[in-house]
Amino acid sequence: MSNFPKKTLEFIQKHLLRQQKEVEKNLKLVTEDDPAKSPALVESSEPGTDSYIAETHGKSIVLGKKLTDAKTSIKVALQKIKNGTYGKCENCGKQIEIGRLLAMPTAQYCVACSKKNFGK
Repeated sequence: MSNFPKKTLEFIQKHLLRQQKEVEKNLKLVTEDDPAKSPALVESSEPGTDSYIAETHGKSIVLGKKLTDAKTSIKVALQKIKNGTYGKCENCGKQIEIGRLLAMPTAQYCVACSKKNFGK
């Protein structure tokens, strides 16, 4: 069970839910704006169109992956709040520092384990 005050968890949960909506909206926009999925651009015969489509499509894929990863991290954090296990370090099992969770609500590791495992 989490050792955080109820109000703190509610604050973090609301923040995560707002983030989740924003990520979902951005993911939809990235998918809709991918030029490789636009028949109008594909039919264009202007010089440079193919390279523009390829470059922009590549950027869309990378951004889409980052947004999908963020969506997954948010979903995991929300589930942990629901289960009462939010804020527990995935490595050592200790409570993650509240300041870290307020700054990065999807954090899975305490500062010490993060530095040790990832050099950050």
